[in-house]
Amino acid sequence: MKSKFPGEDHLYLQVAEGVEKMIGDDILRIGDKLPSVRVLSKKHGISMGTAFQAYYHLEGKGLIESRPKSGYYVRFNPRRFADLPKKMDPVVTPVEKVTNQDMIMQMIKTMTAADIMNFALASPSVNLLPAAKLSKSVVHALRNDPYQCLQYEHAQGNPELRKQIAQLSFNWGGKIKPDEVLITSGCMEAVVMALRAVTRAGDTVAVECPSYFGIYQVIESLGLKLIEIPADPVTGIDLDGLEQAIRQHSIAACLLVPNFSNPSGSCMPDEHKQRP
Repeated sequence: MKSKFPGEDHLYLQVAEGVEKMIGDDILRIGDKLPSVRVLSKKHGISMGTAFQAYYHLEGKGLIESRPKSGYYVRFNPRRFADLPKKMDPVVTPVEKVTNQDMIMQMIKTMTAADIMNFALASPSVNLLPAAKLSKSVVHALRNDPYQCLQYEHAQGNPELRKQIAQLSFNWGGKIKPDEVLITSGCMEAVVMALRAVTRAGDTVAVECPSYFGIYQVIESLGLKLIEIPADPVTGIDLDGLEQAIRQHSIAACLLVPNFSNPSGSCMPDEHKQRP
C-alpha cells in the first residue's frame, strides 16, 4: 500500500506528531485506548514496523503506555497540568571564583534526615536495582577467582569490562575499542579528568543553569571560572545564549547534560543536538 506521507525517512515521526496533537487537543484523553499497531499501519498506509516505531517514540515522551495483552493507552502526563519552572537568569560575565561550598555541605547534611525526601541525587530507588543478581555475581567472582579480586586493578580499568563496554558501544554507533575505554570511580571523576585534559586554572567553563551541584564543586576545586547559560525545563540549554556566550567570551569547555539533566530533568531534542 502506498504511504500517505511524502517522505520515507521520518514517517514514524509524522505519525507520532499526529497522535501527539490529538492528545494535546484533548481529542484523545487520559485512559483512551489507541488503535492497534495493525490498524494504525492500515490507516496511514505505513508498515507495521513504522507504526510500532511511532508508538515507541510516544512512549519515550511519556504520552502513552503499553499494557500487556491490551494495547496502547494515553497515559497521565503531569507536564500537561503542572506549571513549568521559568528559565534561570544567566550569568552574563564569567564568575571569577565559585564559592557555594557552605550551601552544598548544608544540603548534604540534610539528605539523611528522615523527614526529608531526597531529590538532590538523580539515582533510582534501590528497590529497582538487581541486588540479588549483583550479589550472585560477586559471590561467583570471589569463588572462581578470589586472588584476582584482591589485586590492584589495571590502571585503565578491568580489561573484560572495557571489552564489554566497547561491544555495547556498537549499539549506538560508537565503534569504540577496548583500549579507548577508561574506567573511573563514578561520573564525577570522569568529569574531573575531562576538564583537566582541556582546561587549566583560570579558564572559563560554560554550564547550563540550573546544574547539578557537584559540577560547581568540581569547577571550584580546579580553580576554573564559570559562565551560566539559561536552560529550558523541557528542551535544555538555550543554544542561542550559548552561541552568544562563545562569541563574547573565551570559553575553554562546555559542561552540559543534554539527556535527562539534573535537576531539571530536561531532554534536548535531537534536532537541537544536531544544530550546526
